[in-house]
Amino acid sequence: MTRISGLWAAIVTGFLGTFVIPAAAWAEQSGVADELRKRPKVGFGSAIGLVCCLVVVAVVVLVVFLIMKSRKR
Repeated sequence: MTRISGLWAAIVTGFLGTFVIPAAAWAEQSGVADELRKRPKVGFGSAIGLVCCLVVVAVVVLVVFLIMKSRKR
């Protein structure tokens, strides 16, 4: 495994372990997941969520790129 793929694996694992997995467990335990399953799937809120997700991914990629660029000097 190359250094970059190892870095990406660590970032994704850390993100999932810190934010996504506990949030999903909380939503399932508190009943929020049941309410979300009852709602319609497509709408304006979905578009906002998609844009927000893309912005977060872009910021993470930019930070990783800037860190890698600064280490090459």
